[in-house]
Amino acid sequence: MNLSKVMQCLLRPSVRNCLLAITLSHGMLVSAAEPSVETTSTEASANEAEQPPKEDLKKPVILEDLAYGNILFEYYRGNTIEALNAILVANERQQLPNHRQSAQLLSGVIYLDLGMLTHAQKIFNDLLSEQDLKTELLAKLEFYLGKLHYRQGDFTQAQYRLKRVVDALEASLKDECLIMLSNMALHADEKEQAKSWLAGISQDSSMAAFSRFNLGILWLREANLVEAEKFLNNIHPSYTEDKVIRSLQDKAKVALGYFYLSQKDYQKARINLRKVRLSSPSSNSALLGIGWSYLESGSYRMALSHWLELSKRDVRDTAVQEALLAVPFAYQKLDSMQLSLDNYLHASDVFQQQMDLIDELTQKVEQGDLIDRFIDKIVLAQMNDNDLFGNNKDIRDQGIQDSKLFGDKYDYYLFELISQHRFNENFRSYQKLGKLANLLRHWEEQLPIFDEILKANTLRFEEKIPLVERYLTEGAFDKYQQALAQLESDIQALKNNEKLHLLADASELRTHARISRLMEKVARIPDDMLTPEKRLKAKRAQGVFQWQLESGKVGKIWLLEKEAKQIKRILAEIQSRKGGLERARASAKVRFSGYQEKVDVGKNQLLGLRDKIQLHIRIQAAELKSQILAVLAKRRTTIDHYLLQSDLSVARLHEKAVVIPEID
Repeated sequence: MNLSKVMQCLLRPSVRNCLLAITLSHGMLVSAAEPSVETTSTEASANEAEQPPKEDLKKPVILEDLAYGNILFEYYRGNTIEALNAILVANERQQLPNHRQSAQLLSGVIYLDLGMLTHAQKIFNDLLSEQDLKTELLAKLEFYLGKLHYRQGDFTQAQYRLKRVVDALEASLKDECLIMLSNMALHADEKEQAKSWLAGISQDSSMAAFSRFNLGILWLREANLVEAEKFLNNIHPSYTEDKVIRSLQDKAKVALGYFYLSQKDYQKARINLRKVRLSSPSSNSALLGIGWSYLESGSYRMALSHWLELSKRDVRDTAVQEALLAVPFAYQKLDSMQLSLDNYLHASDVFQQQMDLIDELTQKVEQGDLIDRFIDKIVLAQMNDNDLFGNNKDIRDQGIQDSKLFGDKYDYYLFELISQHRFNENFRSYQKLGKLANLLRHWEEQLPIFDEILKANTLRFEEKIPLVERYLTEGAFDKYQQALAQLESDIQALKNNEKLHLLADASELRTHARISRLMEKVARIPDDMLTPEKRLKAKRAQGVFQWQLESGKVGKIWLLEKEAKQIKRILAEIQSRKGGLERARASAKVRFSGYQEKVDVGKNQLLGLRDKIQLHIRIQAAELKSQILAVLAKRRTTIDHYLLQSDLSVARLHEKAVVIPEID
């Protein structure tokens, strides 16, 4: 069996992904064998001379390599792993003489999609120059690489890459790039730089609303109300049904309202806070702020009415919990001490219940499988197109409510995590690790097929080798060569007017036999027993028959020569195949040597990669758990503070109610 057939079996689609996993575990391309540091300058220049000319990656691709067509076919079908594997195999087999750089660039895109920043970054750095990044298409690659750094919190690399391409991007990506740059500037407390980035966003862009909101908040932090209102009062130039924009407008009004509260301008504070929709996620904060504006203005009943309405909402919300304390405070201002005491006691009960709930939830997270159930529910919700990470705008605008992941009392506190960027990034990493673990589990189940392939090919070889040996030793080919030589000799005799009977048909052969017997008898008869006339008659019969044979001799000889040439060509091909068979037999003893060792090494590497991924999954799960516990601890601290305030207020009211008699 040919060695190439063995390799084709080993690279079947059901098995070849194992080879890719092993390659990825090494963190390098199969064909990317880097030269050692000791390579001399002469060797380096020789290597450069052997390298194919660099492709112009800015031009559209004209397909020239069949292997690259197969790579693109798999990639555009969505089979990115298959496409990456095809790139590795094509590079190893030197099947990309015209598209090597394009294929490597595509592999960098796939690595980027898989979150493998190191691989993608190395490929892009090797292939793309500063001049290349000025083109819109290639600038996109750098943009997405910078975006991935941004999402993972590596702001240094993100800023470096985004700044390189910000001017070369198309409008929509440029605006998104400016938003990220402004956020990173804010993180570094560079407010002026953040303003500069935000000012560059197109006013017709979908990002314009976010730009105006961020600019308004920046001016508000600097207490520049005039500039802040220019942006916060004009989040969107016209009415829109876009729920995200409307929620952003509500947040802007809440920000202005609370700023006016801090400036003791209670009338303007109420004007802004009343513009917040009751169905908005910001409505609780707005109701709370309106209440405080009335209280500070001395309108205790108006403050009470707003807080009473707010206290009927979900008690797990921070604004509602603060309202539970504000209601008895308002009653106290109205000298309704009994109602104030009752509401303080009610608030204390609610706070204690929420603390017990958080403690119970914390215990379940620490000791139970709640974290696994929570993540499984999120994945299931995503599969049902219920995107909890913001792609479904309806969810983002529904405000504080049960996420319906479990349908129980814990949902609110877990659902709160989903809005956090850090949790989202860790969850994405956890999800990718989970998918890769499932893929490796599938490949691990396919590992026995390597042994089966080797066993099947070895068995088939052992079955065929006796037939080959027998064929090579029988010498049947020599008989064919002798027959061909005899045929060529007969053709030459015919050309010399010899053996003309070889051209005769069946009837003529019978006539030839009769004439031959006749001439033999004539030759044996003595001359005195046979007249000369009869002898002449016999010779005439022989001559007539020979003349008949020679009448079609030329055409028949031509046909025989044609057949002889065809037979000679076939025998030459057989001889060539026989030589190949002899060479294959000579290499048969070492054909399968080393394959089992390679399979064993591959198994160990795959299992090692599986264990490494499982370790990272446990680390990521622990990180997610710590984030949940941190959120719960923060909420518990807040509620504990509210409970302390409530209990102290109850104690003060009891103290005022106690009348101590004077001693005469």
